[in-house]
Amino acid sequence: AKAESGSSSSSSSRYRTMPCLTTWARLFTAAVFVRRAFSSECSTVLFDHTDRGLDVRTLVVEDQSRDRVLVLTSSSDASAPCRPEWWLEHNPQGSIRCLGQGAGGSSGHCSAADCEADTARVELGYVRTMLASALFVPEQHDMSAICIELGCHSRIRRARLPATLLETAPKLNWLARPRPKRLLVIGLGSATMATWLRKTLPDSHLDVVELLPGVVAAAPCFGLDPKDDAGLKLHVGDGREYLSRQADGHFDAILVDAFDKNASAPACFRTIDFFALAKRKLAPGGALSLNLLSDGPSTLRTLAAMDTSFGHAWLGEAPGAQGLQTVVTAFAAGRPAGGAKADVVPAAEEWFRAARYMPLRTETLRGVQGLQDAAECRHSDAVAAVP
Repeated sequence: AKAESGSSSSSSSRYRTMPCLTTWARLFTAAVFVRRAFSSECSTVLFDHTDRGLDVRTLVVEDQSRDRVLVLTSSSDASAPCRPEWWLEHNPQGSIRCLGQGAGGSSGHCSAADCEADTARVELGYVRTMLASALFVPEQHDMSAICIELGCHSRIRRARLPATLLETAPKLNWLARPRPKRLLVIGLGSATMATWLRKTLPDSHLDVVELLPGVVAAAPCFGLDPKDDAGLKLHVGDGREYLSRQADGHFDAILVDAFDKNASAPACFRTIDFFALAKRKLAPGGALSLNLLSDGPSTLRTLAAMDTSFGHAWLGEAPGAQGLQTVVTAFAAGRPAGGAKADVVPAAEEWFRAARYMPLRTETLRGVQGLQDAAECRHSDAVAAVP
């Protein structure tokens, strides 16, 4: 379940079976289909919660390998995961593997103690890139024309990617940033980002905002429970509303893992107004990252909006979905506050290298109008956040 602001679709239509699954969901359901095609048994439903006001039913399903899957469907859907076709008719939102044997669970309730999440198993490429963006920072990111500052204007090499043109300079150094103190994730889902961040940065404070109450209630099924972790707080509500209530300069990283019905960042998280808000809420050198589908004009208008507010944008690959998804990252002006350097996490360093971040050439945005709240974001329809 991904928190979203002012989506053009209602919760009801959003979580019914979609005719076209996203690439990663298609692969995931295909894998599930193959595994269950040879078994007539029903999978175990550990959690089953319905938010009738939002017309969403939230399920957590576990298989024999202790893979736990988050599934969202309409509140009128009373079906059970008992046949291969069920998985093709539903839309998995992510998964986590629990280590050990566990004590099982009962429908409607999970205990975090029953699932030690395998945080080393982060399968989705865009998630790996976004997590890495919270731990690395470029030495130079204050100017939109980064290459000019480095004195390499005559050595620009153009690399055409779908709907954009990137700037590749002589090696730009990225450094492991000082240990982030406060992080925000918008969109909880199966808690992959949250569990990884809590295990990797146990001394930081993590806020996670999720639109659907049932998804927050299901978090213990994936080994995440704020009752057992003073450094974690889960909020039910609209992610952008929550962000607007926080103090300026509060977060070292903001990761927007929210999706609309098309599996891209919702319109309210892609406007000039949102990027200006996020920039204010970031500490010096803080990072904002979000996932975009490479869908042509809409992507360019999102990049134009980010460039208007931040003056630059970095584009990272989503391994496994190159050409379909792009992680867009921008940094607040200034350098991250001093303090203990974050130990270089081998996995994060590998993910960062695989992302192959490059700066966007802003001249490709000439004549492109950035998205604006007035046209794109029905924010008055959003669910208010819980402080």
